[in-house]
Formats: sequence, C-alpha cells, structure tokens
Amino acid sequence: MRFISSHRRLLAAALCFTLPLGLVACGKDAVEEDLAVGEAAAFLTASEEGGDIGGEAVADADTSTMQSMATEDVDTVNQEPTDEGNLCDFSARRQEVLEKYDADGDGTLSRAELAELRADLGERRDTVRPRLAQLRQRARNWAFWRVRWAFDEDGSGSLSAEERTALVNAMEARCERLRDERLEKFDANDDGKLDESERLAARQAVRARWQQKRQALLAQYDTNGNGVLEDGERLALRQDRVAAAQARRATLMATYDTNGDGTLSTAEALPLREEIQRRIIEGRDAEE
Repeated sequence: MRFISSHRRLLAAALCFTLPLGLVACGKDAVEEDLAVGEAAAFLTASEEGGDIGGEAVADADTSTMQSMATEDVDTVNQEPTDEGNLCDFSARRQEVLEKYDADGDGTLSRAELAELRADLGERRDTVRPRLAQLRQRARNWAFWRVRWAFDEDGSGSLSAEERTALVNAMEARCERLRDERLEKFDANDDGKLDESERLAARQAVRARWQQKRQALLAQYDTNGNGVLEDGERLALRQDRVAAAQARRATLMATYDTNGDGTLSTAEALPLREEIQRRIIEGRDAEE
C-alpha cells in the first residue's frame, strides 16, 4: 500500500503550523484541500466500480435507505459499464477533481473553491451534488454512503479529519490493489501497463460480465420479453433487492447486535466498520 504521497502532502501542510502565526491558515487550508480532493476522488473511484463495495453497511440501514439503495442498484441494470479497460489511477481522479473546481487555474483551491467542493460532496452522507457527479456517467451515491459509514468509527454521522484521511488512504490502496489485479489478468506482455489491445480485452471482459448479469435479470424479471425492464418489472426487482437487503441485515445483526436491542451501538458497530474497511483495502466486493 503506497500511502507515501498522501502522508507527504499532509506532512508538508502541517509544516505551515510551525511558521509565523500569519501563515497558520496555510496549513489548515492545505490539509483540508488534500482531504476534500481525496474524498471526491474516492467517490469517483467508487462510482467506476460495479460491485457491492461496503455492502455490509446495510446493517445500519432502515427500510427507506434500503429502498433508495435498491433503486440506485436497479437503475444501473440497463446502463452499460463506463469501464474502458484502463488501470485504476487514484492520482488521475484527484487531478480531475482539482481541474473541475480550480476556477482560476492557479493549481490549488482557494477557500471559495474549496467551499464549493465541500458543499458538492454533500451535507448528508448519501448525497453528492450534480456538478461533482458529472465527472462520471453514473453516480453511485449510496455506494459511497456505505464507504463513508464504514469509516465513521465514532458513529457521529460525519467524518473527522482522521476518519476522512483513513477513508482516502483506504480507497487509494483499493485502487492500487485493483490496478495490480487487472495487470495480472490482462498485461499479456508483462510491461507493467496496458496497451490498446490489452485495454480492449479488459473492456470486453467487463461488458461480457455485465451482459451475463443483465441477461439473467431479464430472464427472471422481463415478463413481457421485450428485452428491457419496464416500470412494473423494475418494481419487482427492486422489491426483491430490498428483501435481500433485509435478510442480509438480519444476519449481520445476529452477529454484531450483542445486546439484542435491534440497533447497533457505537461499540457494537465498530468491529463491523473495521471489517468493511479491511475488505475495501483488500479490493474485495469489486465486480471483477
């Protein structure tokens, strides 16, 4: 796991605090910019995936949340994957975010630009505003909610600087793990990168898996056989996804709700959050 670059940025930012008082804000702004850009990059990375990242967070989801998660999931059934076969590149995601919000083009975010990015990341953990979401064809807001939930170790409903740093570092490590896995599968000439033909093979594999999953869903839910899921058919799929989430929650609660009161206290939720964090770092629950 290469956290060196993030740690160096944070260390460099922290040096501002050792300078005269008038420069103290420099350090605070640098740290906040690094975290906000990193968190936005983590959102983009999660949106690129098609798997069940952080799925165990459903243990703390009510019925309304499960329904919203299921709706987001069902909405991707007829949406082709956006994966073009490239290697996961967290630094590139950071650069995309910076370029999107650096209105004056000076290579850093002013306080006003940073405030806009923080606002677009959403006050609620399940929402990301459209401008940030426009950087991806599909915005998996609830997938990112699950990631955020896993790192909210004190259960406060928002992430501290330390929790946000852990989230960004974990998603960067995940990206590198998935990068290595793709290289192992598709880097036929072992040169440490994917050429055009290798990227094409990776892209075709992603689309083949999507088509297989889509055909299985159509076989079960496309009752009129027209090749698409219409409103009533989508409703049936959504209801089944909610039922599956409720069953999954019941299983998780049986393990983690040690006092049997039907909810997870901060102490009870912590082992589950840590398990989800581990799975994220290890690249688990990705589509490939």
